[in-house]
Amino acid sequence: MVGMLKPLLIVLFALPPGAALAQSFLDDRGQCRGGQFQCGLKCCSVGQRCSFDGFCIQAGGTYCGGGRSCGPFEKCVAGGTRCAPAGANKCASRLDCPGGTYCNGRGECQPVTPEFAPSPKPATPCDDGRVCAPGSTCLPGGGCTRPGWYLCEETGSQCRTGFKCSANQGCVPRKALDCGYGKWCRPGERCLPEGGCEKLPDGD
Repeated sequence: MVGMLKPLLIVLFALPPGAALAQSFLDDRGQCRGGQFQCGLKCCSVGQRCSFDGFCIQAGGTYCGGGRSCGPFEKCVAGGTRCAPAGANKCASRLDCPGGTYCNGRGECQPVTPEFAPSPKPATPCDDGRVCAPGSTCLPGGGCTRPGWYLCEETGSQCRTGFKCSANQGCVPRKALDCGYGKWCRPGERCLPEGGCEKLPDGD
């Protein structure tokens, strides 16, 4: 009897602490472990949230789109490509600030004063007789874009510098792969029909 139990005891003590417990959470159909929930093709842990396109968002985090999210006390900036300190007017670098501003030593976006503007652009006269402020362009229906932004003629969307027009609506980062409607993937990825991104196989 002891001889039969000896191999079983060796295997049991060879398992790392908690391994037997972890295995008991696995479903025989390959579903999420106990304490987790299904989110698209992934499993999220307790405290996480599921995004509309099937990605897990950490507790207190903010979803930026395309499978990317920022942590607590952060916000999505640069079209969701980066995270910056949360709070009105907060920044970590000039990339976190809108056009016409810079990130000062206190971590706040501060307007560039006209005398220190690196390359001020001339005002733009429009067909309706209006004159748009330097750095903005005329809109077909009248009015002007925000300074540092431009109009996408095919969709009517307004995009800022560093972004390009997205198919149908919205804007995406200039170097990103456009998936349409303002959704995008990184270079080396492809857009999935159900949303989200997938890494391309090597050689593609």
